[in-house]
Amino acid sequence: MNTKSFQRARSPAAKAVRRAAILAAATSILARDGLEGASLNAIAAEARVVKSNIYRYFESREEILMRLMTQDLQEIASRIETHLNSPKLVSEVARIVAGELAAQPRLCLLISITASTLEHNISTDTLREIKRDMAISLARTTRALGKGLPGLPDQKAEFAMHFLFTQTAGLWPLCAPGPALEALYHEAEFARFRQDFERALAQTFETMLKGLMA
Repeated sequence: MNTKSFQRARSPAAKAVRRAAILAAATSILARDGLEGASLNAIAAEARVVKSNIYRYFESREEILMRLMTQDLQEIASRIETHLNSPKLVSEVARIVAGELAAQPRLCLLISITASTLEHNISTDTLREIKRDMAISLARTTRALGKGLPGLPDQKAEFAMHFLFTQTAGLWPLCAPGPALEALYHEAEFARFRQDFERALAQTFETMLKGLMA
């Protein structure tokens, strides 16, 4: 790895470029090698910087992953806003939202490890910034949910979105088994244990929405 040309970014614009390059490196690592391969050393190598220089822009690997998650949340908020711009059936709303989440496996993975892993190696000040970004995306999806289901009050719509991410955190690890378990599920005896993430999430979300609107 050639890192001799690396120079510390000093202006806000240069720092933003450095941060974007490190996030892009983490994106590539996750797509190619999965979470297990996304070590700080691997991210530094992909970004062509020495590991110590990453700490000039991010506190930890966990912060890098959470910043990627906030990007994904912004993207999914935009997509949900596009789809839920008019009243729809509860079943359709649940199907749309579950489908958009299922289409972003990285987001689902990161949601599933946020509370247990990612939030445990980041300072309070940085977590405050991240949570504020997440709150913006939450507000957008909550408003979109209200447009799709006009009879759902704002407070209940926000509760529904919190529930959705809680369900995602629990369902994703069950529905994305490792190679050994995946092979086992191909055997007829154990096929019953296989779960389809999108279908299961849509069903539970629909049930929750109907309960909130009753």
